[in-house]
Amino acid sequence: MSRVETADDYSGFVAQLNADWRVVACRDRIQWILQRRGSPKMSRRDDWRGRSYCRTSQALILSAREYAGPVDSTAAAILAALPARIELDSSTARKSRPNDVLANMEDHH
Repeated sequence: MSRVETADDYSGFVAQLNADWRVVACRDRIQWILQRRGSPKMSRRDDWRGRSYCRTSQALILSAREYAGPVDSTAAAILAALPARIELDSSTARKSRPNDVLANMEDHH
């Protein structure tokens, strides 16, 4: 698992919305990032680029609706189950294992 937010195997992965859009938690676990595959202005299509940076699940869901187009039903359920805010303090984020993103978020409802 990678610690690079633009990598396919990034450890903070939350949900794949569709072929071109996904949601990850940033490295510091202080915001969710709505990402698009590649850049819409460049031909490069091999990494993920941030489009929206959200501290609340409501803002994340609204951004996904505005930018991502049709969202997979499983991904929509994952987004709906996120806590209202992503609020992991820095000591928790440092101690957490990278692939425990969803479990850590659930601990902070």
